[in-house]
Amino acid sequence: MKGRCKLLFVLPSLGGGGAERASVDLLRGMNRERFELTVALFAQNGSFLQQLPGDVQVRNLRGGSRYDFRLVWRLARLLHREGPSIIFSVLRYANLVTLLAHRLAGSKARVIVNEQNLPSAEFALFGGAQVKGCFLKRLYPQADLVTTISKGIARELASLYGLSEHKVQVIPNPVDVARVRTMGSAKQEHPWFHSGLPVLMAVGRLHAQKGFTYLIRAFAIVRNRLPCKLIILGEGPQRRNLEHLIAEFGLSDDVALPGFQANPYNYMRNSTVFILSSLYEGFGNVLVEALALGVPVISTRCPVGPDEIISDGITGLLVPPADEDFLAQAILRVLKDDELRRRLAANGPGRAADFAVERIVSQYESVFERLASGA
Repeated sequence: MKGRCKLLFVLPSLGGGGAERASVDLLRGMNRERFELTVALFAQNGSFLQQLPGDVQVRNLRGGSRYDFRLVWRLARLLHREGPSIIFSVLRYANLVTLLAHRLAGSKARVIVNEQNLPSAEFALFGGAQVKGCFLKRLYPQADLVTTISKGIARELASLYGLSEHKVQVIPNPVDVARVRTMGSAKQEHPWFHSGLPVLMAVGRLHAQKGFTYLIRAFAIVRNRLPCKLIILGEGPQRRNLEHLIAEFGLSDDVALPGFQANPYNYMRNSTVFILSSLYEGFGNVLVEALALGVPVISTRCPVGPDEIISDGITGLLVPPADEDFLAQAILRVLKDDELRRRLAANGPGRAADFAVERIVSQYESVFERLASGA
């Protein structure tokens, strides 16, 4: 491979999700002497847009609705005009658009698509398994490589969607551990952190996937036993439903929904326990971030993801998803057991280092260069 490798990232947007955060971290960490970086966005918006490095070129494909099929044509034109060596698309909708555009353009670029979620779990929650599964079976094998963020996703793609094992590679999402810790050290003004009461913490889009209804129900059980507070950072379509549930349990003085925060880490660092209550996850970036900050972690044992990060009883506690009783018992156990809380906090940073951005960027750079060289 002569000169710098022309690498095009493709994403729907740079909204405030784990996949977008990981993509920005990859772009920030990649070697500029080896890669020329461009990002194509279906919509040029999102809370992470301002965090893109200034030398990364941005191409706005001006997508209209959620399923704007003009994007295939627009991306195909971009591929024909700019001729990248490698295309790396992130999130399933972007992956399908990219594979169709690549064929339409007759592009010679090598294509890597990145799968961030377990398809079966997502289809079970949102429906459309037959149609969506058909698209996966027909299009994903056309990619030169599929990267997945957990082993469980890789196994399902091979077993259910016809991908040969040599076409799938597991590379976890990166976490910029140093940045997380620096931002975590910023002063935190929220009065609950100065109240002397335990503060439980969760971060994620206010969406059914994240299981926040179960977390609030679990918190109601805990709150009846111990005085404490709960903060859930994030924004999304379930806000009104969650607010009604909080009011129904009489928890309005004890549960806060401050919305999306540009710096969630100083909230997390000051919390007593961090909780992931998701019904399913592809990986669980936020768990690694909490571990890096030395915060005790409780997570649902999703079909895949969290149990590839957390060792139960060592770096965190794992509980069944969609079960407020088990979750409440785990929260009470951590709040009441000082030794357990200290042990989990002490073991976290070492585990988080396994997912540090430097390690993951190095893996991706090797993959990109191998494919660009024709291997």
